[in-house]
Amino acid sequence: MNEDINREILTELRSLRRLAQWSVWLSVLAFVLLAAFFTFALPQLLRSRSARDVDAHQRAQQQPAADTGDAWAQIQTYLDRGNYPTALSLAKAMTNRASTDQFPYACLGRVYLAMGDLTNAEALVLRAYELYPVDENEKALTAIRKRLARERATQTQAR
Repeated sequence: MNEDINREILTELRSLRRLAQWSVWLSVLAFVLLAAFFTFALPQLLRSRSARDVDAHQRAQQQPAADTGDAWAQIQTYLDRGNYPTALSLAKAMTNRASTDQFPYACLGRVYLAMGDLTNAEALVLRAYELYPVDENEKALTAIRKRLARERATQTQAR
């Protein structure tokens, strides 16, 4: 009878040991999940909805800017090499993709300026200035208009 009691006690101790092991593993898992929640999810939940909307809008605005910056680098490379038709086609494609942004119009205007087509350059830089009136666009527009006026005055004097 003593042996039967010992076996029962041993069986019960083994089951308690397994239960204790499982509870330790579950506690560790719960701790990891709580740490992840407090590290990643809670700060997002505590931020206001408007702050999240502003961040999402800024990220959406930055992505096309990076694309146009890369496109401008390609256009500039072709302009430096004297490959004006390729630079012109890239700039026109960039303008078609982002027709409400000022940057593609300014780039296309600079391509026309490099090609010597001041009339188209003036029209495109003017469009860029209308979309986003900053000093850089205004200065470029003023410089193009002065150069265009000089060329027109030279042409009238030559006649």
